Amino acid sequence: MNSYIFDHRGTTTNGAMNVDSKSSGRTSSIHDPAIANGMHGVITSLNTIMVFPHKPVQRNNIGAAPRAEGAQIKMHQVEAFSWLWGRQARKLINEAVGTFLSLQKTLSESGPDQHKATLVKKCREYRSMIQACAEDTAIQAPLTNGEVPMDQDEIESSGQMLYKMELILSLIEILFIDTKPGGAIMGQLVSWIRLHFTQCTEKRREAMDSDHPHQHPAYWEAVYGLVLQGRMDEARQMLSHHPNAGTDPFLSIDELLRKMPVYQVYGGVSEAEFTVRWQHWQSECERRLQDAHFSTCHQLQTICQILCGDQGTINSLVDLMDTWYHLMVSTLLFTTPTVKLFRLHSAAQDAITCIGGEQRTTSLDHVLLAAMEVDALQVIKECQQVLDNSWFTAHVTDLLFHTLGLKSEQKFLPELRESLLLDYASMLVGHNSLWQVGLLYLDHCGSAGLAMAQAVLQRIPLTDDSRAMKVIQMASDRDFDNVVVSICRVMGRRALSLGRLGAAVWWGVRSRDAAFTSHLAHQILHKYVAEGKFESSPLLDHLGPAMLLSDTLTFLGKYREFHTLYQDGKFLNAATLLVSLISSKLAPEYFWPVLLLDALPLLKSEEPVITAEQTYELMYCLHNLSHNVNKKDKNNPLETEAAITSFLEKEKDIRLALSDNLARAIIHEGSIQD
Repeated sequence: MNSYIFDHRGTTTNGAMNVDSKSSGRTSSIHDPAIANGMHGVITSLNTIMVFPHKPVQRNNIGAAPRAEGAQIKMHQVEAFSWLWGRQARKLINEAVGTFLSLQKTLSESGPDQHKATLVKKCREYRSMIQACAEDTAIQAPLTNGEVPMDQDEIESSGQMLYKMELILSLIEILFIDTKPGGAIMGQLVSWIRLHFTQCTEKRREAMDSDHPHQHPAYWEAVYGLVLQGRMDEARQMLSHHPNAGTDPFLSIDELLRKMPVYQVYGGVSEAEFTVRWQHWQSECERRLQDAHFSTCHQLQTICQILCGDQGTINSLVDLMDTWYHLMVSTLLFTTPTVKLFRLHSAAQDAITCIGGEQRTTSLDHVLLAAMEVDALQVIKECQQVLDNSWFTAHVTDLLFHTLGLKSEQKFLPELRESLLLDYASMLVGHNSLWQVGLLYLDHCGSAGLAMAQAVLQRIPLTDDSRAMKVIQMASDRDFDNVVVSICRVMGRRALSLGRLGAAVWWGVRSRDAAFTSHLAHQILHKYVAEGKFESSPLLDHLGPAMLLSDTLTFLGKYREFHTLYQDGKFLNAATLLVSLISSKLAPEYFWPVLLLDALPLLKSEEPVITAEQTYELMYCLHNLSHNVNKKDKNNPLETEAAITSFLEKEKDIRLALSDNLARAIIHEGSIQD
């Protein structure tokens, strides 16, 4: 059998398969001549398909293709593979489930006024996990046994995907979750650009680390980049290292950079007042530019033109900004610093036009554009196209669902959230070591999730007792009683097949299966008759109320209690219990010889512990037993030859002991009455 593992881009770990790199990544081929005329596939698990050749055979094999001598029929196991199965992503999965569950619990227990703060906090936790995962991927820690190292292309691909995930999620946090009063977003967008575009700070470091920073090729590019991101203090610090920093042009631009107003929603300054200050400051920038304050240094003139919001100058520096959204934010920073959320999409379209139009946009750009349109449904759709796993879309949809609630225009979110969580959980439960995480997500997928959780728990391979106990605990937590019973029956029969009768009884008791438990109790009794010792005595000593599950198990538990009383020297209680087991007909008939033999030492005790009435019960039992033995009926339940032989050898002693005990008991009881 050949195994192939596909990722969501259509690649495989087996060289026997080809993938068209120009295709959508969804079509792969298996090189096997036997399947040229067709093949069948059987779904063997949630993530695995077994593929094998198929040739239609007509009745009486007429028309069937002849099979070449010695030809082999191969089965191909096709497994779905995702980036999520990698070591770094596993850490992301295990950490994310904690945040997900904490979010659901906190929102259910807190008031609506606290929901926003909780959502912002959890969103940032997701972002931190993604960033940590990106760092781990870049570092590539030493591999453990069995792990396959990632090649450089895989490392770069994973790093790019994680970067996209964090970039999208941070923008969603700004535009959907952590919204500010009045729709002001400039400050958050600037922080977003600063976080994800660090070229200017890297160039600044390169220039400042050189012997003559102002002569470094990256010096002025770093200054422009810092200004375009609103990092005025860092730009001033770089300009202060220029040899001409004390001249009038440098002092003038330093003053303009220092005095640039920055709008803060909670800064105590109204939007109208800020607008007045901004217009006054920008007018001063334009005046100094017109008065040729910077004519001796064209770089300073360029900086002043940026401060004036000159669109042509800002567009000319697009190479320092890389993307249209960086260009958009830098343009808005110096033209419309109080821009509102509802105007963001038109600004985005202007920036896209400047870089060459829609034909130069990517699938990532479409996600960001959808976010800027505040279109939650389109954001989710585009995310599914950009990323090769359902981790991101499931958690993003959950955040959007809790953020937007049940608004009239977002009524699709509850069902979409449940569907995407179900898809993500379905992928996890099909994995050997992640199924427990998947179950935690299924708990939040409504009735469909509960149904799938039951099916998953019933199909988990029960490799050992600890795995079975873990599955039972998870089923019990969800009140899946039928699953618990089913697993206990399976484990009980497995223990029985291995000869572990004590463990089998325990599983039978857990399953509440009376018939199976009764059968096991008979097995233990037969083994005791044959070997003279009990299987797993401690277990039988602590059955408690569970012994009432079947009559045979009740007898077994009481018989063990008899042995305990006898060993503790409580002969009177032991005798009473032993006779009651016989007289109540609770004991199987094949076990009567054992009970009579157990009574022999009690009958011979110095002081009579068995009463005259109890002695009559034992005599009646002996009579019936002797009659059955003498009949020699093939259907006689006395099928154990060892027990019959032992009984026949001791029968005379038992009769004498009964007679002697009866006489002593009558005399003893008469003396007490007198």
